[in-house]
Amino acid sequence: MKLEGKVAIVAGGGQGIGEGIVKCLAEEGADVVIVDYDGENARQVAETVKSMGRKGLGIYADCADGDLVAKAVREIIDTFGQIDILVNNVGGHSAQPPRTEMPTFADRTEKEWQGYYEQNLKSHIMMSRAVIPHFKEQKSGKIVNISSVSGRFPDYDKAPYTVFKTSVISLTWVLARELAEFNINVNCVCPGVVFTPLWRRGVVAILGRLRQAKAEGTELPGRYSRFLELENLDTITPEEFWPIMMPVHQTPEDMGKAVAFFVSEDAKNITGQTICVDNGMIMR
Repeated sequence: MKLEGKVAIVAGGGQGIGEGIVKCLAEEGADVVIVDYDGENARQVAETVKSMGRKGLGIYADCADGDLVAKAVREIIDTFGQIDILVNNVGGHSAQPPRTEMPTFADRTEKEWQGYYEQNLKSHIMMSRAVIPHFKEQKSGKIVNISSVSGRFPDYDKAPYTVFKTSVISLTWVLARELAEFNINVNCVCPGVVFTPLWRRGVVAILGRLRQAKAEGTELPGRYSRFLELENLDTITPEEFWPIMMPVHQTPEDMGKAVAFFVSEDAKNITGQTICVDNGMIMR
């Protein structure tokens, strides 16, 4: 086990990709702390870690709140005495209000931009800011930021999400440059379409809005036509929703394996790098 004796924090580890990352780190021998805005989910995933023979701890915190993050990090240090790995996985689209139309850049409100910033970038900044002093003191540490393939190319109707996912990649470069002298590696993973219950709920909601808009006589851009042809929303698969190069489902654990590599000694000479785990989606 390559991470035996290491203590990892997974911010946003209570479900989906984050939970997959937690499991992969525990499989490699790490003790894992799950910091999540859903405290109950965090505690449940921590129990899974314990069932794998590792130490697990679930902590509630809004990772965009500097005070709550600082409190969480103090609790982790008091409990484990060290932090070796930080995975910044908080992100998503919860700042977007329900709409029947697919929003353009001009449609986005200031409140939406602020919400996307806090969820997709500020959370990474606050967690990193709280943990980096400990890494500097011990002259070692691993940070992995989770961005998205949306951070590598512009996507329709996702202006705030794309902007801040791109910023996560920039944050990775900045931290890698600044922290190299302290033997701290900072890298980034960009997931493509990952098959999770959260993904399915989001897709069903999007397609539902499109169908409602069409029923109301709203003229939709041609790029949405293939979405409207999908019939069974209950069994929709990622490759039906989005063209990808390799016809296999991606799971949260696939992201976790990439993270586990970056935080292992196998990647000790790798820093400032971004890898897309996307079934070739970025090449489409």
